[in-house]
Amino acid sequence: MTLCVTELNDREENENHFPIIYGIAVNVKTAEIYRASFQDRGPEEELRAARALTGGPMVSIYDAKTEQLRIGPYSWVPFPHVDFWLQQDDKQILENLSTSPLAEPPHFVEHIRKTFMFLKKYPSPTNTLFPGNKALLYKKNEDGLWEKVPSPRSSK
Repeated sequence: MTLCVTELNDREENENHFPIIYGIAVNVKTAEIYRASFQDRGPEEELRAARALTGGPMVSIYDAKTEQLRIGPYSWVPFPHVDFWLQQDDKQILENLSTSPLAEPPHFVEHIRKTFMFLKKYPSPTNTLFPGNKALLYKKNEDGLWEKVPSPRSSK
């Protein structure tokens, strides 16, 4: 399920709009909703961000039945002018690649730069990141950390 909060999550400061809450979490067992910030953004963050930056649609990557993240396989065309964007200063990236530059969290520009570096390294990800055109699978271990799990073999 997706929750989209619009003008209800808005505060104004010097005629600039900011979110009241940047992130929420839900305890699926108790339905408790609370403010959250996420230091760990999950596995393959640059890969997932690259897909979004190249125009990939929003998709759910979590499979509740298997309790796994299923990432990809994705493909994209090489990102135009990636070297140009990597040469820009923080202000240029913030002003040109954010819909709300004043309200971005502190890690925004660093995140965009890492995503551009990823796109430069993997201009065509299908064969290099998804051998056999198989998804990358992750499951949490007993310590609550994501671990890569082998993709199931194709049945012949």
